[in-house]
Amino acid sequence: MFIRVFRHELKNIFRDKMYFFLMVYPFVFGVIGYFLVPYLNENSHPLAGQITALVIILMTGFVFGAITGFTLLDDQDDHVIDALKVTPISVRSYIASKLVLSYLFALISCVILILFTGFLKGSSWDRMLMIIVLLPLQTPIYALLINMFSRNKVEGFVMMKFTGMILLVPIASIFLTDWKELFLSLLPSFWATRLIAIEIISESYFFDLPLTYFLVGVFMNVMLLALFFKIYQKRIES
Repeated sequence: MFIRVFRHELKNIFRDKMYFFLMVYPFVFGVIGYFLVPYLNENSHPLAGQITALVIILMTGFVFGAITGFTLLDDQDDHVIDALKVTPISVRSYIASKLVLSYLFALISCVILILFTGFLKGSSWDRMLMIIVLLPLQTPIYALLINMFSRNKVEGFVMMKFTGMILLVPIASIFLTDWKELFLSLLPSFWATRLIAIEIISESYFFDLPLTYFLVGVFMNVMLLALFFKIYQKRIES
């Protein structure tokens, strides 16, 4: 099942120029980050380069979420979802496979961009692993968020812009080091952003241990993902 969905996604990406462009976009970000981040580190405040690298990596996860979101809208327009309802293949399994793929694509891209930009090169392997695992969890969440309130690609573009704004809000958490950070805790990328903030800014944060942010972040993201998946499933089955 997973292999079939993977092949189907690749066909969609290479068939549609917009999807192919979005797929190449992370590599464009990587090249930009490779030259821009070191330049900012040398000619500006080091924090400017770190924030730039953070935005590049966050945007990459969002791009893969948008790709998956629009392929799901394509499946609705092409009545793929309706066709699956009368086949032995479960609609739930099909959608879940696409979301897992989006996570894996974002995870690989996240690793590549961290290597390209030299981001977090001074971090320990365990903290970097926590960030790499947690950060791409936003991707399937954004894919579902785009589809929960969209019936076609036009509405999907509107939702994509909205989710793009949500994506950048947690960057403010870099400058929040007390209980006020909890106001951002429901945003998918907050917890990974906080883990990154711990690495680049030495401050006393609300939770003492990075592992706490990782565990709570995984829990919050999985809960959001399960909630959005349930809402989306009800919408397509109605």
